[in-house]
Amino acid sequence: MPKSTVMIIGGGAAGLSAAIAAARLGAAVTVLEAKPRIGSKILTTGNGRCNLSNREISPSAYNVADFVSPVLSEYTSENIVSFFEGLGLLTYSDDEGRIYPISNNASSVLDVLRLECARLGVEIICDFKVAKVSQQSSAQEFIAHSTTGQQVVGDSVVVTTGGGTSLLAELGHKTVKCVPVLVPIRTETEPIRGLSGVRVRCFASILDASSSQDGGEDSKPVATERGEILFRDYGVSGIMVFDLSRYLNQGHTLSIDFLPDIPLEELTQNLYARRGAFSSRTAETFLAGVFHARVSAALLRAAHISPNTPVPEIPCDNLAQIIKNFELTIIGPGDSKQAQVTRGGISTDEFSPKTLESQRVAGLFAAGEVLDVDGRCGGYNLHWAWSSGIVAGE
Repeated sequence: MPKSTVMIIGGGAAGLSAAIAAARLGAAVTVLEAKPRIGSKILTTGNGRCNLSNREISPSAYNVADFVSPVLSEYTSENIVSFFEGLGLLTYSDDEGRIYPISNNASSVLDVLRLECARLGVEIICDFKVAKVSQQSSAQEFIAHSTTGQQVVGDSVVVTTGGGTSLLAELGHKTVKCVPVLVPIRTETEPIRGLSGVRVRCFASILDASSSQDGGEDSKPVATERGEILFRDYGVSGIMVFDLSRYLNQGHTLSIDFLPDIPLEELTQNLYARRGAFSSRTAETFLAGVFHARVSAALLRAAHISPNTPVPEIPCDNLAQIIKNFELTIIGPGDSKQAQVTRGGISTDEFSPKTLESQRVAGLFAAGEVLDVDGRCGGYNLHWAWSSGIVAGE
């Protein structure tokens, strides 16, 4: 059987960074990848551009802030940028802090990782689907058994693939049910009829209970985001919606503020002034110049205002409330195939937050998405993959 000091299961972002970190410290490293080639998922991230980190990385952006804090303190966004610059990759950050390769091509990221693995002598075995990991009874050695009967031995093992959940569970670790997050949100569709394909910059909240339009005490937000929302036939999508989807289990209602920069009182006064200025119009064109025509129609429907209503008869107070608090009942997450991340996997309770070594099995490590760690959109999850991979590999 081939022998390595460090055996890494999974040739993705966490696995390749772990391989490089371990090999740089002198380990003989073998990467076992189930697919025909390593890093295939890296190529699809960031719409093929690979949003590899974010300038605003912080523990609070993750579901287990206390657990990720030591790793993120050691490997900040600046450290990860330096790591890649050392591999020859040039990067830039956009106005929202997202960090990309200057080529705007994810293949550039994978290329430099593969080249460094080759330089360090990392052995990569593809089409090796690990069925189980066992331990030698006579020594602290691990054996990775493939589905075709192949075996590879290592003194230590780093599990970095989502499919590794079952492998770690067999070695005694607790699992957390996997659910898709960073997904579109399915909502009731009648209030947004005709809006599919329309994008609006707004402020949105997940409310902890179905609430009344007057924003009473029973409508406390459990999560808020500001950005662009994309209406779909089934509900809503867009980056801000993906981030809100991480809190679906805590709320039942989505509230949209279409004019977040204008306070309710000021908006109400503005609408009354508008009513006086355009008194010859009907409600159908009352909001022309403020919203997309289809958004205006949806707001009027929600306020029970007929398009033929004369402008002087428009209830401005009620319309202002609707504009600031347009509520949609949440049905659930959208298509799981669109999920960018899965929440769940192996519980972090039994792993050291400083080294990512198992507290149950010496020499067993985990990194990346196999652990129950997920973060916001915008490079946060890839940052965790790189940083946790490096720490586990070290």
